[in-house]
Amino acid sequence: MRAVHRGLWQSRSATWSLVALLGACNTSPDHDTIWPPPDFEIAVDELRESDEQERIVRRFRVRADGVAFFATSSTSLGDATSKITLPVFDTLCIYQLVPTCTRALARRVHRAGVLELERIQGERRTPEGGSVILRWQAFARPKVVSARGRVNGAMAEILAIVAAHLPDGERLDLPGVAERAIAPVLRGVPAPVADAGAALEALLGVLQTSPRDQTLLLDAFALACHVGRRAVAEDLLQRWTAETADARREQEVFPEDELRLTPEILTGLLPAGQ
Repeated sequence: MRAVHRGLWQSRSATWSLVALLGACNTSPDHDTIWPPPDFEIAVDELRESDEQERIVRRFRVRADGVAFFATSSTSLGDATSKITLPVFDTLCIYQLVPTCTRALARRVHRAGVLELERIQGERRTPEGGSVILRWQAFARPKVVSARGRVNGAMAEILAIVAAHLPDGERLDLPGVAERAIAPVLRGVPAPVADAGAALEALLGVLQTSPRDQTLLLDAFALACHVGRRAVAEDLLQRWTAETADARREQEVFPEDELRLTPEILTGLLPAGQ
């Protein structure tokens, strides 16, 4: 059946077309379920090699509240000393999945065997082409899986399930995903908008109701730096530093390839000016 939806925020200008007032999907009727748990989150980053370094070019993320983020990055911020780069998600759309759709997504990925996946998937010896990093969290059981080249089995199934929740015309480029032929399940999702300033305003709008979302704080920080809004970037950096303080001390919140990210490195990325 077609699920019912409701809007998240009231539009103030054309730039708010980044945020969907639509976001339904084909699901079965709602009923009591443990899915999604409060800590549920799934995110897929797609990476491409540039200047002998892999950079994130696309991200799809869904939180437990059903808010979905689809973004692409045409540029990045880099720190010459640490070699760390942050994607600048200058093309973005945000949309709200109805509860039945969020639950179905979480259940389908879980049942596909995400927790049983080996940490490295795909063609390990393939130097060319793109790669993805899949991050999963539910019931305090995090999972991080990376894949390069052709994927198959559970990994291909999971990525195809994720791809069915992308905006029209968008896809994940790893070979083996499209062959699964899982039909799109959404309707009413907006087209991504290429506007860095509008993307920043949209993320700041979401942060008003989700002020502790560490991923959004970092993504908004990169955008603020990119568009030269130093005061906004400094505020976001301060908030990110506070939210990640305990986890950085314990070195548990970030995957291994992100352990070097520190407030000092981010401070060096701040734009000139006030």
